[in-house]
Amino acid sequence: MLIQAQLEHRIRSCIDELNALITGQGCSLSDPEVVHKSMELDELILLAMRPLRPAGQVAV
Repeated sequence: MLIQAQLEHRIRSCIDELNALITGQGCSLSDPEVVHKSMELDELILLAMRPLRPAGQVAV
């Protein structure tokens, strides 16, 4: 479950960075940096939602 812990850490870091951009720096939700960070967060969440596959098993 080390991968899950790493993903959780990356998701929390991404949330913190988004929070800093929006509340700390006053960036708008349409700011390119905010949009990019939000898309990164979306991808991390989707990755975390995928079931883990045993080694050697290939996705179809």
